[in-house]
Amino acid sequence: MKFSLFVLLTLTFVTPGFSQDNSQPQTSDNTQETAPAALIGARPSLQPLSERISPNYVAGGIAISQLYSDNAELTPTQPVSDFSYNITPHIALNSSTVRSSISLDVLAGFLVNRTLDDRNQATQTGGLDVTYRLAQFVNFRASDQFTNSTGLWSGAGSGSTTSGSGIGVVQQPNSVFTYGKYRTNLALVELSGQLSADSYAGIRGTDTYLWFPADASDPVVGTLYGGNSYSAEAFYNHHFTTRNWGGITLRAQRFDLSNSLGHTDAAGILFMYAFNFHANSSLSFFAGPELSVTSTPQGTVIPIPAFEHRFWSPAAGAVFNWQGQRTGAMASFTHQVSNGGGLYSAVTLTSAEVQLQRHVGLRWEFGPAFAFAQDDTIVPSPSIRTYSGQLQSAYRVGNYAFGAGYARDERDASAGSLTASANRVWISFSYDFIRTLGR
Repeated sequence: MKFSLFVLLTLTFVTPGFSQDNSQPQTSDNTQETAPAALIGARPSLQPLSERISPNYVAGGIAISQLYSDNAELTPTQPVSDFSYNITPHIALNSSTVRSSISLDVLAGFLVNRTLDDRNQATQTGGLDVTYRLAQFVNFRASDQFTNSTGLWSGAGSGSTTSGSGIGVVQQPNSVFTYGKYRTNLALVELSGQLSADSYAGIRGTDTYLWFPADASDPVVGTLYGGNSYSAEAFYNHHFTTRNWGGITLRAQRFDLSNSLGHTDAAGILFMYAFNFHANSSLSFFAGPELSVTSTPQGTVIPIPAFEHRFWSPAAGAVFNWQGQRTGAMASFTHQVSNGGGLYSAVTLTSAEVQLQRHVGLRWEFGPAFAFAQDDTIVPSPSIRTYSGQLQSAYRVGNYAFGAGYARDERDASAGSLTASANRVWISFSYDFIRTLGR
């Protein structure tokens, strides 16, 4: 019911925008940049076409936000309400030349909590996306995303960032299971070459780092575990017609837990297909078999029940992206082996996400979003289901913006016998500027 409500809300506002989009069909100039985002390891953009500006600019500003939660620790019983305040200066730089493009954004500030003052901390968020043409048909790409914050502010608008495409939905790690402190870094490196006018191939690798404070725990999940995840991919994509793409990806992954709690190795082959409705919208699918092998060291403190250490499972998913003149929309579904996100083993992750960004007139913008995730740990334990829905809006007057948002989060464990939910409401005031750089 929750998912249906958000999908209906999204479609209500997206549908009028389709009739306003006058984008032309994709031309036959086949280069890597024309491929749908899912095939090139990038995240689809939500930016409406009317918001596109010069590829060379600097932007920045400062945001002051206040958030209230009626269950600031996301506990099943005895919830604690809290007010928290976030002051976040931010700056972004975008530069593009014939051979290279650089997109950088940095956001740093300080979080203050009225009741849970042990969570007061400096916060940092950064994003970097670099593409460089090594030769006429050879490109190098590097992307990095760093976050040092608290999960309580996840999804709450506290400043403007304008980094590049980011890490793709297929490569994206699992969500973090906490309202408390955490630190994560996700890096991607890719080398690709165009083999012909209609095809290209390449290799890419990712490294994900996840950290929690010592003895960090979640009231529903329990003890939280950090660690590292690595992946290596070799891919080939082919442009069959103006609207049809196909591809194949070979992937190997390792999911390590901190404190030598074990690791999971996974290998698989993904077959991909994408259809371009027009130049600014696409629908992509991927599917294939995946083999997982899990090792648990002897002498671990946690009792390990008997389980299947080696098994085959399907990996599959779909990604939809659309950019209209005033609306941007993205929806995705994935089912694959992933890191635990704080759990004590790798998981089989089933997740869905819907996001919308809508501009009304020259000053008002809003965006609903919904996310669902089910984590089934490979080392047996109760499955964890997480639901999160939110709605944000902002009203702009010149360089100033007034924002507000609401989110509801729910987490279920042990087949619903252990449930925690929370409501979050926030308001913000920000000053932003943007300056176009010279040619």
